[in-house]
Amino acid sequence: MNKIAGLLTVQKILLAGGKEMSTQRAVELGWIIPARWQPRGWGLQRHEVSFGENLFLDQGRQMTAFAFGERSPISNYTVKKFGLGTGTTPPKVTDVSLENPLTFYLGNETKPISAVDFSVPFVARVEFVIAASEANGYLITEMGLFSGNDTLIARRVHTGINKTSDFAPVLGWRIRF
Repeated sequence: MNKIAGLLTVQKILLAGGKEMSTQRAVELGWIIPARWQPRGWGLQRHEVSFGENLFLDQGRQMTAFAFGERSPISNYTVKKFGLGTGTTPPKVTDVSLENPLTFYLGNETKPISAVDFSVPFVARVEFVIAASEANGYLITEMGLFSGNDTLIARRVHTGINKTSDFAPVLGWRIRF
């Protein structure tokens, strides 16, 4: 049984010029489409907009076991990257890739995360940014977290981010153990 849970949120919106815009204004503009409910108990800030829960995959559970046992090299088994896509098929624990991945610079389908912190007990928060220059013209409907060896750990399909060069969303992906 899959007991590890996750939640994906938009933490803030950075405009192309570097100024910050409220997440509520981004919702009003149709840039981000939130989940219909706001979860509790995840340590969310009031301004965060939820896309809802994700599915922690079987591969992710295996990576967690390897990291727990300090399998070498440890960086292969910890969260290091994220990916984006336009897939719409609901995730399954047996997924091994995004359904329809987008590419970043140099044709890479993943990009390094920004940070990981642990501000709430039993929860790791992974932060990453979709730059103003990335994924423009797409309705981003799927996201994934990847290990250092490019194994898909968790996947989320959601209603979307209407990405343009006008903004760079800063996202937070929380995993509860």
